[in-house]
Amino acid sequence: MGDQFLFTLQVDCEATAASVGDSALGERAVSGLAELLAETGMKATFAVIPSDLSTSAGMYRDLASQGHEVGLHSHPAEEGYEEFLGVYGHDQQREIIRSAADKFADVMGSRPLFFTPGYYSANDYTYEVLEELGFQHGTVSCPTRDLPQCACVWGRAPMDAHYPHRYNRCLSGEVDFVEIPPTIDPDSRLWGGAHPQDLRVELVDGKNHWYTICKSVERQISAGPSIPVKYLKATTHNIFAYDDRSNFRRQTLTAIIRAAREICASRDSGVVPATSAGIAERYRELVPRPQRTAPLRLDTRGRAFL
Repeated sequence: MGDQFLFTLQVDCEATAASVGDSALGERAVSGLAELLAETGMKATFAVIPSDLSTSAGMYRDLASQGHEVGLHSHPAEEGYEEFLGVYGHDQQREIIRSAADKFADVMGSRPLFFTPGYYSANDYTYEVLEELGFQHGTVSCPTRDLPQCACVWGRAPMDAHYPHRYNRCLSGEVDFVEIPPTIDPDSRLWGGAHPQDLRVELVDGKNHWYTICKSVERQISAGPSIPVKYLKATTHNIFAYDDRSNFRRQTLTAIIRAAREICASRDSGVVPATSAGIAERYRELVPRPQRTAPLRLDTRGRAFL
C-alpha cells in the first residue's frame, strides 16, 4: 500500500452573522452535513463563530461527542470590530481572539484548540498571538491568495502542514502551532487571478474539484518524504441546504469524497478520515518542532560571474 492521505472537511459556521441571519438554516445545514459525513465515514472540523455556538450549543456538543472537532472561527465585525483580522496589531488581535475564545469556553466547557479567521485575513502578528492564547492548530493561510482589500496576502506560503514563522506569515518556522492550509490548485485562478481554485465545495462542480484533487495527490506523492503528512482538506459553510439531498452543494461534496477515494486508490494510496486535530497530531508525531527558525538560504552561485 502506498501513501495514506488524511481527508478532512472544514465547515465555517456563521449562519447567525449579520450578512446571513438565519440560525435555522445553519442548523439544518450542519445536520445535513453530519448525516452525509456519517454515510461516507468522514470527519469534519466545525469552525464556529461565537453567536452560532451560543445559538446551537447542544448541536455542537453532540458533534464533538460523535468524533468531529469543534473549533473557533472569527469574523471580528460580528464582535464590534472592523471586518478583517489582518488590519489589527498584536494587542488588538489578542483581545479579539481571546474574547471569542472565552465565549467558546463558556459554551463548550473547554477552550478551543483550532482557529481560522474569516477571509484568511491575518498578518505577521497572528501566529504568535495564537500561540500565546494556547491554540494548537488551525487554518489561517490560503497559499497564493492575494486580496489586499481583505488584509489577506499569502503569496507563496507553504501549501502543506507546517510550523509557522514567528515574524513572517509566509514562511515556515518554530511557532508552536500547526498550520494546515486548504487544498488548492495554484495554477487555476479565480476572481481575476487573486484566488486559487481550492476544495471549497460551493465554488465549482465535482468535475473541477476532481482535477484539483488529482493534481494535489500527484504533487504530494511526487514529493515523497519531504511532505511527511499528506492530506486533502475541503471547506464549506453552514449557509447552504445540505439537508436537501438534491442540493447541488451536497451532491458536489459527495463527489469530492468519491473522487478523493478513487484517485488515491488508482495510485495505490488510501484515504483516512480525519479532523484538523488529527492532521495536526500526526504532523507533530512525525515532525519535531524546531527550537529556532532555520536561516534562509539564497542561491548566490551566479555571483561568481559578476
